[in-house]
Amino acid sequence: MKSSVPVLLLMLALSSGCSLLHFKSKKAAPPELPPAAGVQAEFHDRWMDKRLHELLASGTAKTEQEAQAMAETEFAKQFPYVKVPEKPRAR
Repeated sequence: MKSSVPVLLLMLALSSGCSLLHFKSKKAAPPELPPAAGVQAEFHDRWMDKRLHELLASGTAKTEQEAQAMAETEFAKQFPYVKVPEKPRAR
């Protein structure tokens, strides 16, 4: 009986939530945008898509690149306080 008490205490200590044998994962979490930056980026993308289609449909811009440039300048003038994070470039 006396020898089973330390064994039971050791098993209880190792099986509890604060284990002595807890190892942290060495994988780094992928960087994520803060919530506000994510909302701003989503707003920018949706606004740009909408304006790009409007410019092409109205005939104001003849090519998609021209419409993209026009939409970028309009967005910068209308929403100077929105900071759009740079998108990672494909390699």
